[in-house]
Amino acid sequence: MLLTLVIYYLLSIEPVAYLLAKSIQGKIDIEKFEVETENVEAIVVLAGGVQKKDGYRPYHELGEASWRRLWHGIELYKRFNGKIPILYSGGSGDPFDPVSVETELAKNYAVSMGIPEDKFWIETSSRNTYESGVEIKRILDDSFPGVGRHKVILVTSALHMPRSMRVMKKVGLNPIPSPADFTIGSLSLDPLSFLPSISSFATSTFSIHEWIGIGGYWLLGRI
Repeated sequence: MLLTLVIYYLLSIEPVAYLLAKSIQGKIDIEKFEVETENVEAIVVLAGGVQKKDGYRPYHELGEASWRRLWHGIELYKRFNGKIPILYSGGSGDPFDPVSVETELAKNYAVSMGIPEDKFWIETSSRNTYESGVEIKRILDDSFPGVGRHKVILVTSALHMPRSMRVMKKVGLNPIPSPADFTIGSLSLDPLSFLPSISSFATSTFSIHEWIGIGGYWLLGRI
């Protein structure tokens, strides 16, 4: 029990959470973004979760990560003057609830913000990051026949980006990382940094989840 408490304490303090997140988020290289954006075919935004209408929740809501990813995708769309379509990818990852509402909800929000419907493509059948990569390539193969490795700007959470980049390259895409939903910035230590917090614990668990995902995908040959 004492060991368990120590582990929970360490995962719940800012320095440990920062180091765990940095071990993944620090691997993102976006320095060449401006140079590599020529001939991009799509701004790919990976779904990040949704809270469905249920009980005291009167309507569907995009999760925090989904909002940040969507908003960054819209920013990129406007930055490139509407010349590059957005492709929002992701179905339901819940085997007990196969009906997905996130992509349609994201499209409705984007259209209400001025994005033309024909510039916001959706993919709803994938259940995980690897399947998203496969479906994205299929859609781009149909939309841009004869192109070898489709160049896309990839938008997802910073912690999710390293695994997503490897997956997209594995399925035959040429992704350019443009992360959103950053978990950490800089580390500024003070006495409060060593008090346990829910946010630090969440950062630690998300980071561990990603390392497990990277290891699992490597074993399955998906990265």
